[in-house]
Formats: sequence, C-alpha cells, structure tokens
Amino acid sequence: MEKHIKIGIGVMIKKGNKILLGHRPSKLEDTGGIYEPDSWSLPGGKQEYDETIFDCAIREVKEETNLNISKLEVFGAVDNFQPDRHYVTIQVIAHNYSGEVKVMEPTKQDEWKWFELSNLPKNLYSPSRSFIEEYKKKQKDV
Repeated sequence: MEKHIKIGIGVMIKKGNKILLGHRPSKLEDTGGIYEPDSWSLPGGKQEYDETIFDCAIREVKEETNLNISKLEVFGAVDNFQPDRHYVTIQVIAHNYSGEVKVMEPTKQDEWKWFELSNLPKNLYSPSRSFIEEYKKKQKDV
C-alpha cells in the first residue's frame, strides 16, 4: 500500500477568551483522518485539491457549525501521526464569525460548545490539543 501525507485544517474560532469545540461521538465513523472518537475538537477537516488553506477553513467551518468565519490567520503547522496515517495539520485562527452555531454533521460532531481557554475538557482531540497548548503558550510570551 502506497502511503501519502495528507493536509488537515484546524480552526480556532475565538469569542473573547472562549473557543468553539465540537464533541466527536464515541461511535464516530473512521473517515480517514486522525481517529479519536469521544474527544473534543476544533472545527476543521481535510483540504481538497485546488482549494486554498483559507477556503478550506471557511468551507469546513460552515459545513460543520453553520458559522461564517473571517479575519483569518495561519498560526502554525504540525505533523500528526497514527500507525497508518500521516497528516500535516495547518492551524488557522478565525478572529471574526457570524451566524448561529448548529450541529450540521451529527455523525461527526454531536455537540458544539464554547469553552474558556482556562477551563477546557480533558479529552481533547490530539491535533486540537497541540494547537491550543501552543496558542496558550504564545499568549503568555506576549
């Protein structure tokens, strides 16, 4: 089997000192991404061919949360590994959003909730955890 590196986009939507996280159901279907059911995750997903980083972030957030995001910036990029897959996850921050949060893909997320950065759930999706930890570290350095 030929192995390929894939691109994922994780989006941190900020609302003051809160961020939006979605709960990944315990019976989550494996769609080929980093597979971690029963965890809390930032919105995001796989970048499609001929799609920019920001176009992917906007599309994935709309598909998953019903929100329209803007004022985007690339925060960083990291490698995420599992035994049979390798993703480069590009971390994007959305400083503005509009709309009402809704569960749009209930087989992928069964709940969306705003969390204080100082009071996050313990079972964070590992790509989201690394993004959030690095973001919090950089905020302390400023």
